[in-house]
This record gives sequence, structure tokens and C-alpha cells, in this order.
Amino acid sequence: MYIIIAGCGRVGASLAEMLSYDRHDVVVIDKDPGSFRRLSDDFNGITLEGFAFDEQVLLESEIKNADAFAAVTNQDSTNLMAAEVASKMFLVPRVVSRLYYVEKELTFYKLGVDYVCSTTLMAERIQEKLFQGINVTLQQDRLDLGIQVVEFVVPEEADGKPVGNVEYGVSSKLVAILRDNRIVEWDAESPLQKGDRIIITMRKEGWKTIRDCLGGAAVDSPACRLNVMPLTGETRRMIEGEPEGAKVIVGGCSAVGAHLAFVLSMEGYEVTVIDRDSSLFERLPDTKRIRFIEGTVYDEEALLKAGVEDASAFAAVTKFDNTNLMASEVARHIFHVPHVVARLFNPDKEETYQALGIEYVCGTRLLAQSILERLLQPLIRTKASCFNNLLDLVEFECPAAWAGKRVDQAVQKSGAMFAYVARRNTGYIPEGNFVLRGDDSITAMVIPGQLQKLERYIRRKQRG
Repeated sequence: MYIIIAGCGRVGASLAEMLSYDRHDVVVIDKDPGSFRRLSDDFNGITLEGFAFDEQVLLESEIKNADAFAAVTNQDSTNLMAAEVASKMFLVPRVVSRLYYVEKELTFYKLGVDYVCSTTLMAERIQEKLFQGINVTLQQDRLDLGIQVVEFVVPEEADGKPVGNVEYGVSSKLVAILRDNRIVEWDAESPLQKGDRIIITMRKEGWKTIRDCLGGAAVDSPACRLNVMPLTGETRRMIEGEPEGAKVIVGGCSAVGAHLAFVLSMEGYEVTVIDRDSSLFERLPDTKRIRFIEGTVYDEEALLKAGVEDASAFAAVTKFDNTNLMASEVARHIFHVPHVVARLFNPDKEETYQALGIEYVCGTRLLAQSILERLLQPLIRTKASCFNNLLDLVEFECPAAWAGKRVDQAVQKSGAMFAYVARRNTGYIPEGNFVLRGDDSITAMVIPGQLQKLERYIRRKQRG
């Protein structure tokens, strides 16, 4: 495809790299030529200096030949205008825009501009992570199939037990093991180690097997009710044991922070927002459930004033990665807040966050992936991030060339770690000898960096 990207900020550069790696023809437009330094030496597209909505610049980019156009600058008005020009003047078939400020959604909607709102996208993902279990995390709940994908931390009482102890026929299957921040291989006799993170596909009856292996402390908690209740709203508070009116601190009154605070307050939480710029508090709604403290988000005095000692959760969502990292470390290690999530801008710092064990959401990667999926409508759809973003849970239709092949053959060729297979209205937790059919829908674990490679492989196999 021939794709034009307006804006070479972090999101634009990340999107351009993804598309270039996937062998699409890419043109990147930005008014600041210095922004092109964000592109790596491996980028084989074209860069063009100028305004994204300037007709002459767009003609120079050969927009008349474009299959898709993405407006991802840091200015909503620029994105709106560029998207309008691309779709209505040059009739580009597929146009997607980034939207930053939630209050402008109605304008984009009325003008018929397809958009991804980075603020709501980030706030929703942070909220999801903010109240996940400490030792048990529900990554996916397919109520229609009676299947769940659950992430556990191996407790001390399970140390040394064979991996095979968590697997029980069609009821539970181990998908992946993370040890010392690395995905490791195993067989049924491999011993589990305390602190391992494991991902298991299971049915309702599989919980007994997991309980017998991991021990009551890890599983016999309110989180066990995950197997019968969805992880939303009031149910989530019941699962996590969070009482009505539990306290949440939001560090940073960015657009994401303000929206997150509003959503949490609407769900009944008492929210305190900390920011050193008091003028930003105007973004917050007038409600008794939100209060604000002027101060630095990692400052102990400001945190104590915000009630950090009684807080159930802390979200560090400033616009500075180092600030978010420091605030998260203070909340976790000094005040022992049970649930801490950080916002991350620069994908280059992901390894640091992972090594420190900080739960985070990388907005750049999340938004770029979301826009890419809108532009390309790929065969592989990302459903969740596991192991603190080291693995993605993805879904795709069984390619034609796999019909009649065994799961172990498909795994060997693709590198995907199969979680379950949906066939019509039935879910299967497949063994290696399970034979695939052409109408199957496959859910699997994939290393994020291998996602595009797998997409190309599936496209080739889809042609038979």
C-alpha cells in the first residue's frame, strides 16, 4: 500500500517504522525537518517538509496515488484539517486521524472523520491495568466459549512443582512462562520457580487444578471469582476486594490524567489528582469525589497530603517518563501502594520499566498499533498485553494452508503460542495433535516485535 503519514512525532515515527518494516511505501510529512531524526536508519520511506494540509505539499507527496492517510500530529486542528483535505479533496480511500482532546470528539464525529482518541484509549488501558490482581490477572474472559486466559504469579508453596501439575486435559493448559524477564521453554517435568509468571488457558473446572498446584494463598481469594464474573465496574471492586469509595491517586493532570480521574470518580472511587501546575485543575469536573493537590507527583509531602498511605491505587500519568518512573517507585517501595501503573511515552525505555517491574502502558506503541489496525485492517488483531507488555494476546482466522494441519505443526512454523481455538460456538484448548479447520478462529500469544512478521506469514498462508 502507498501510505502518507502527517506528523513525525513519536507516534508518527513509530507508525512509519511499522509500515516500512511491513514493506509498504511510506511518505512522512512534518513542518519540522528535525523531527525526521526520530526515524531509524532502517526506514526506507520518503520524508517531506511542510504542513500536512498544504495542497502543494500533498500533491508533492503524490497523494492522488495514496491508498491511506494518517493524520497524527500533536495538534487536533491540524489533524482534522489534513484528514478533511485528504478524504474530501483528494478522495483517499482510507483516512484516520489522531484525536487528543476528548471535548473535540463530537466535531470529528459530525464531520465524518475516522479517529482514534489517544486520551480515552490511554485512560481506558491504564484503568484496566490499575485494578488487575497482584498475583492473578484475568487477561481475557470469553463468556461465550467458557474459556479464560489468566496470568498468575507462582507462589512459594508451588516452588519446584512440575509444570504438568497446572495442566489438566481439556480444562487447563499452560501457554507461556516468564522467568527473570525472559520467556522460557518447558516440558511437563520442568519445575516451576517462585516468582515465575505463567499464562494459563482454562475452563471453569480448571480452577481446582490451578488451586491444587499453586496453593490456596494464590488462588483462594476474591480473584477466584474471576471465573464466573466479568472484570468491570462494581464487579471488579468485589473481585479485588476494593470497597466503595476506595482511594485512588492520579499523578499528573494531563489530558489523560484528567479523563482517568473523571472516569474513576464516576465509578465511585475517591480520586486525588496531584500536579505542580494548578491551572491544569480546570480540566477536572466539579465533583466532590475529586480533589486536587498542588505539588510534584513523586514528592513524599505531596503524596502524604494526598492520602497515599490509605490509597488503593496510584497512576503516574505526567508527560515525562522519568517523572512517572520515579513517582511509581516511590508509591511502590516507600508507601507500598498495592496497585501502581505508569504512563510511558518513549518506547526505548520499555526495557527499563520491565526490568524494574513497573506496570506501564506505552501510549506511543498503543496508539500507533491502533491506527495501524484502522489503516490496514490486518488479519491479526491484538486483544491484550501480558507479562507487562512482553507478550501480546492476539486473534486471527485460521489460514487456508493450515486447514487439516496439526496445532504443533502450525506452532513450529509460525512461532505463535496457541491459547485456544474457537470453532463455531465452541472453544477448544488444543493439544499438539489437534487438527485445525479452515473456519477456526485462533487466539495465541506473540512477542510484540514479531507481530508484523507473523502477519506477513499468515497472509501468505491465507492464500493457500
